[in-house]
Amino acid sequence: MWTYLRVLAWLVAAWFILTVARLAQDQKRAPAQIDVVLTGGIPGTMYLPGPGGMAAGNPFLTPFPPPVAERPPAVVLVHGFIADRETMSSLARKIAQNGYGVLAIDMRGHGANRNPFGADFMPGGLRPDVKAAVDFMRSSDRVDGSRVAVIGHSMGAGAALDYASNDPELKAAIMISGGFNLGPVRPKNALFIFAQHDPDFIQDLSKTFAAHLAGVQPIAVGKLYGDFAHGNAVEVIQMPGLNHVTILNSNRAAATIVKWLDSSLGAARTGDITLKDPRPRLANIASWLLLILLVPIGRIAGSIASGWPEREARGGWLAIAILAAALIVAMPLVANTSPVAFISLIVADSELAWLGVAGVAIIAVLVIWRRLEWHWIREGIGLTLVAAALAFATIYVCQNSYWVTLHRLALTPERMVAWIMAILIMLPFWLGFEFLVRRGGIVIATVLGSVGRAAIVVLLFAGAAIGIFPTVLFLILPLIVMNFVMLEVFAASAYSTSRNLFLIALVETLLFTIPLAATNPITFMF
Repeated sequence: MWTYLRVLAWLVAAWFILTVARLAQDQKRAPAQIDVVLTGGIPGTMYLPGPGGMAAGNPFLTPFPPPVAERPPAVVLVHGFIADRETMSSLARKIAQNGYGVLAIDMRGHGANRNPFGADFMPGGLRPDVKAAVDFMRSSDRVDGSRVAVIGHSMGAGAALDYASNDPELKAAIMISGGFNLGPVRPKNALFIFAQHDPDFIQDLSKTFAAHLAGVQPIAVGKLYGDFAHGNAVEVIQMPGLNHVTILNSNRAAATIVKWLDSSLGAARTGDITLKDPRPRLANIASWLLLILLVPIGRIAGSIASGWPEREARGGWLAIAILAAALIVAMPLVANTSPVAFISLIVADSELAWLGVAGVAIIAVLVIWRRLEWHWIREGIGLTLVAAALAFATIYVCQNSYWVTLHRLALTPERMVAWIMAILIMLPFWLGFEFLVRRGGIVIATVLGSVGRAAIVVLLFAGAAIGIFPTVLFLILPLIVMNFVMLEVFAASAYSTSRNLFLIALVETLLFTIPLAATNPITFMF
């Protein structure tokens, strides 16, 4: 049987490699793209209609720019909170395929932008970044700088609306699931588009701004007010069946946006709208394949690390109760101010503070309860560290290969420092979690581990609901759940071969903290 399972693991690994190889090919195909750095050190990716890579006809490789009359209209794309330009890449490609030059940027404190994210980002704190992108497109000899539109999602929608109401030369503004400030200038041709399952406050704000611009009360969803020729077109559109995240990869939403751009920027369309981007589907396949591969990765890591004796299963449900109690007690201790604010990661600092305090409490209980076997950690620590390093490196490289459609996972120097600090904060929690919860045979240990993670998610949701944690956690909770599923699959498989809880805690700490360090807005730079 084990021979068949090994063959299956090799087949899944081969499938994964072929999938990410195809993803790498599609990443470089049409539309043409090039990375740029704007004034102020703002990283961006520019997309143009035409073939990508080194193919003939690539507009970035032609020695002379096209005549002004042949240049495509320009679009600046602004991402949301806990996102970056990779998050917007699918929408950027779909817009570029339909005859537009698109510039997606990393806002300050996000992605590869090393400029710190400030607390004053509302209402106009992000305006300089948007202005730098608009100025870049206006001066580019590859696009028509006289026809520029700004599109933003969530936080980026607020930045787009703010900028559009401060730049009278802008031709259109499209706010996707957001908008938080109006300036002195009436934004031209404003589209507010949101998902059916967006939070109510986002939908209500969109309708409020649109009603104000249209001069009606209340505004009818799906009805066009004003006209494009005079630049006073306004509409609110709800996209059924979508949520705050899925709206970005929706073909229906992209088609709606392209049609609005066509009408606002005077683009003459002779064929159908093209909406091709196979990358999200391939990335989704790769993520499921990696989930399967975590089983052999965990078993191999467990076989390398030193083996531990199995701990008795008795007291497992009491351990879950203690875990929940520690998490609940930690909430009021971090509710007023984060004791780990020095880590300079917005939103992540509240998660790290909560779990860090709970971890200290759990370790204290384990010491008093005499359930923390330090001698097992000391014995064979070298092999355990090697196994943890190999397992983490393998998983990280695999994740990094398909996150090109989700978010940049590579760390800037500032984020590397934040990650190291996050590791130090979180290791006591995951070590305490494993010593407290995981016990007995593989089945009961997996059940207890899964229930423990479910308790964390439920209490995190409850904390956000009562205002202890930022409400933005509601929007990324599915990503947290997905991360926890991956952690448990690895933990269960590693436990099946070694029972080494220190190995599991080390890998959990590394895998839990790196997306926090990579995705959350950072507020300092060297």
